Amino acid sequence: MLRTLLGSVLFMAAASGASAAVMTFDDIWANYGAFDSSLGDIAHLDVSNRTRNGFGNSSVYEQHIEHWRRGYSELRDVAYASRDGRIGELQFVPDSAYEVTIESFDVGTWWNGRRRMASFYIFDSDWNQIWSLEDAVFSGHSTTVFANVTGAAYFQWGSDWNVGIDNLNYSVDSNLTAVPLPASLPLLGLGLLGLGLAGRRRSQRG
Repeated sequence: MLRTLLGSVLFMAAASGASAAVMTFDDIWANYGAFDSSLGDIAHLDVSNRTRNGFGNSSVYEQHIEHWRRGYSELRDVAYASRDGRIGELQFVPDSAYEVTIESFDVGTWWNGRRRMASFYIFDSDWNQIWSLEDAVFSGHSTTVFANVTGAAYFQWGSDWNVGIDNLNYSVDSNLTAVPLPASLPLLGLGLLGLGLAGRRRSQRG
């Protein structure tokens, strides 16, 4: 019983189940190929994709984004909105007590780096904007954009389908923090141990 009590007192930290991945969009070969709803799924995280008519929680144009093999700067295998003037979206739904971090992604432009403009937004699960890069101009070689934002639920980009994304780095981790042990806990453990030893001696004498 004493061992059980000590074990219950000392085991107060939450276990971590972090997972990380890079979305390279090379799951399919064909240009104009539609990504399915399992794109980007990892442990503790369900990822889906779609094309919307505008940024934010606007109406859905199609239930997928599309793939292109080559021609977006020097990138190979990119994702873009399925229609020009629409918005590409990745939705992240983590398990309970987990949260998503979007770290970085690459941006390339069609016709081997022709000058294009696009905007990027990250929203939380209540559609609060938590990060943005608005009206950014890209040309030439691909650009790596660093977001490093935690709590992501929706990642959107557009509204020019001649702007594609690649190598999206993201991770999911528990949002539970370890419970700090009180300073008096070691003394409590020693006290319980002492009581147990004293009880054992009494029982032996009896």
